[in-house]
Amino acid sequence: MITAVVPLKALAHAKGRMAGYLDQTARRELVVWMLDRVLEACLGAAAVGRVVVVAGDAHAAAEAARPGVEVLVEPKPGLTAALALGDRATAGAEATLVVPADLPLATAADIDAVCAAGARAPSVAVVTTHDGGTGALLRRPSGVIGIVFGWRDSGLAHLRLAAAAGACPVRLDLPNLALDVDTPDDLRALDGRLPRRATTRSRRAGLMPQSTMST
Repeated sequence: MITAVVPLKALAHAKGRMAGYLDQTARRELVVWMLDRVLEACLGAAAVGRVVVVAGDAHAAAEAARPGVEVLVEPKPGLTAALALGDRATAGAEATLVVPADLPLATAADIDAVCAAGARAPSVAVVTTHDGGTGALLRRPSGVIGIVFGWRDSGLAHLRLAAAAGACPVRLDLPNLALDVDTPDDLRALDGRLPRRATTRSRRAGLMPQSTMST
């Protein structure tokens, strides 16, 4: 079974690029809302046997806590430190799947598709985001390559690392995992792409202006 690792920034620093669009409370609510959807997808995936969240502070850890989820805290800022702790905690895993916490369209079927793509060892399966980043990264075995989340064009960088390591690189086109929400434009891109219940919740929480929401 595959271990899913979900890095989650400290809530005090959540989505700083949206500071001129959403206040701090709304940004925190947005992060928690997206985290809920990502964890639901990971917990619902048939191929995932373990889910680990690496949180940036105690508040983030509290939001991630739920049955079936292990929560670690890495107070050092940045994805590099969080994912290094995730790697240490999952060193014995047959395979790991890193899924960022800001993919609100993620589904269990998407997670299972990535897991299936990297079913044979050694392999690395990557979903690239709309801006060239990494929406999901499966490594089998877990330490076959290092992690370069946060780099420009990290999706392609992970594929190149796989080829250099002699692992089979697999690039996947999964639109639900390609939209990571970092900017107001990303948030507006969700318009019309969410189930009605999720759209209603996001509007009620003030996560999107009324003008960007479908009726």
